[in-house]
Amino acid sequence: MDSEIKVDNRNLSEQIYLYLKNKIVNNVLKPGERIDYNEISKELGVSKTPLRDALHLLQRDGLVEVRSRSGTFVNIPRAKDIEEIFDIRKALEKQAIETAIKRIPKQVLEELLANAETAEKAIDAGDFQTFFASDRHLHKTLVKYSNNQRLIKIMESLEAQIAWIGVIIAKTSERPRQANESHIQIIHALLDGDTKHAQHLMEKHIEEIKQMTLHDFQN
Repeated sequence: MDSEIKVDNRNLSEQIYLYLKNKIVNNVLKPGERIDYNEISKELGVSKTPLRDALHLLQRDGLVEVRSRSGTFVNIPRAKDIEEIFDIRKALEKQAIETAIKRIPKQVLEELLANAETAEKAIDAGDFQTFFASDRHLHKTLVKYSNNQRLIKIMESLEAQIAWIGVIIAKTSERPRQANESHIQIIHALLDGDTKHAQHLMEKHIEEIKQMTLHDFQN
């Protein structure tokens, strides 16, 4: 069995799902790549039944596509998918800021700012993983402090696709750097208690990412 995954009979499908999701989100399994059932079954030492169940979960997340008589493939995002994901994000994260700003402790915001500053140095050194971690932590923290359970659940359902698309488009350091600068501005607005400015910056930030992503997938 592969050392990266420890499986047991209780949560086998879920653990295979998390293992494969991690490979897709981190671009180890690339968009358009065929998923070989036999290879993965052998790699993990599992039967095809829990593997099929795991792939159904990945299909639900929009990460894989099952093609009749062809097999299962890592999905290739379409322009319509990107527009929908980022438009939903824009609306939900703007709302999250409105309620989170009243609840989020100053210490948490200062930690987010420190993370963003660390990410900036990491980007300069060619390390994008630190930025990706800081990026997702910031957005997830604001959503969590919204204290809106329905908003949180919707964002959780989009999380894998958001992280996946972010990794795919990070072709140069300029895009992570630009996004990280936006994060720092947003956090400063939150520290100032300026809801409207923070919302405006978040909308602008997500729209910029959407347009960059669309540009990449259309070229």
